[in-house]
Amino acid sequence: MRATALLLSLAVLAGPAAAHHGRGHPEQVAQVDGAVREQDRARANPAATPWVPEQNRAAAEAEAAGVDDAAGLLRSAHAALTARRAGQAIEFLERAESRLLTRSTPATRAGEPVQNGPVARITAARLAAGRGDLKTAMDQTDLALAALDRPRRRGRR
Repeated sequence: MRATALLLSLAVLAGPAAAHHGRGHPEQVAQVDGAVREQDRARANPAATPWVPEQNRAAAEAEAAGVDDAAGLLRSAHAALTARRAGQAIEFLERAESRLLTRSTPATRAGEPVQNGPVARITAARLAAGRGDLKTAMDQTDLALAALDRPRRRGRR
């Protein structure tokens, strides 16, 4: 009888620890919102027809915010990260990244990917938010904003 009670109490105590085995720390799993789950599901099964209502909602909210410049989009992404809304933050980060990538570039350099400066920081922030690492996403967003605020160096004429 005592052995059964002991085993039962051990099972009750070990249950919560085993419940999240294989899925990461519960705090990080809780940070993954619906839009991020939709993205993960689409990546896991690319042949399936996507059903992405959370991503559509995040896009509609970003559109309604009326923010059009890269710095404003980054500030909105930071606010969404602070509110633990990774899907919304990813939407704002994607828009900021697109805004910076649709720049005026000489035709001879149009095929060169942008791999430094604020675009690289935004990419890192977007990837971090997608995996639920909101602190890194906020840090990278702050670095992207700082990179946007720096005056550009111009070559001597």
